[in-house]
Amino acid sequence: MTKRKKVTTRNTRLILPLLLALLLAVTLAATIYFVFLGPGTVTTPKPRSLTTVHKKPPPINTEKPGTAEPVRVPAVIVPEIKRVAKPEAETEKKPLVAIIIDDMGYRKAIGEQFLKLDMELSFSFLPFGPHTEELSKKARQLGRDILLHLPMEPNDSKWDPGPGALMLSMDKKTIQKIFKKDLAEVPMAIGVNNHMGSRFTSNPKAMRIFLEQVRAKDLFFLDSLTTSKSVGFSTAEAMGIKTLKRDVFLDNDHDRKKIITQLELLIKIAEKRGRAIGIGHPGRETLEAVTEFGNRLNSRVSLVGLHELMTND
Repeated sequence: MTKRKKVTTRNTRLILPLLLALLLAVTLAATIYFVFLGPGTVTTPKPRSLTTVHKKPPPINTEKPGTAEPVRVPAVIVPEIKRVAKPEAETEKKPLVAIIIDDMGYRKAIGEQFLKLDMELSFSFLPFGPHTEELSKKARQLGRDILLHLPMEPNDSKWDPGPGALMLSMDKKTIQKIFKKDLAEVPMAIGVNNHMGSRFTSNPKAMRIFLEQVRAKDLFFLDSLTTSKSVGFSTAEAMGIKTLKRDVFLDNDHDRKKIITQLELLIKIAEKRGRAIGIGHPGRETLEAVTEFGNRLNSRVSLVGLHELMTND
């Protein structure tokens, strides 16, 4: 074999594998193109995942505008809850106590000291007292309850009830006349209670004549209960008159410690019944006892004007 033929044969052997490799590469490229990158393969598939999202939107998209707002309102709800709790409700439920200071109008200095107390006391003024007008005006300015402390006949004639007293010996016109004069001395009075009067208040006929005047003036009656035989409260009640009766005399014994004991008794009655009425007098020992006992009194009961017991019936 010649040298030229040998070269040709070698070249043919080299070209054939190259052609086969080229053909294989072209075939592979065509397959990739038509399978993965062929026309329409990118746009043909539909976005199923997006379609699924639109068919099942999040719950918040289905709510009407504003339905989620209640979640943002706790600042408004909280104060209402606090009001319902009413931490002061216990003090509103305290028993009610009214303390009346009788015999006002004769002792100016001690009367003024009682008026200066930062306590809701009520005051009952005797008619024709030398300081009744002055002190009753001060009591009125302070907004205190004012009563007419009407003198009435006692069982024992040795006791003088003072000017303006109603006596069983008087007829109806005389009782009416004296009552009118007595009331004119304490024109700011909203009620009446008896000064002494153990004999007069035990007489149904006399009390009815007197109470007719009380009713005509639209006043209330407080029975001081200077005797267990008094018909004042029951008669007034039967006549449709607003009426109350005393529970405790604070200072029958003019001793500070004993007066404090009576104040404690007054509280216990109030805690049992819901209310109580005490009567004291303008004396030094009573002033000291009421002042000393004031904080304990206020911590356990609500001290109110006498009229408050009328409105809470």
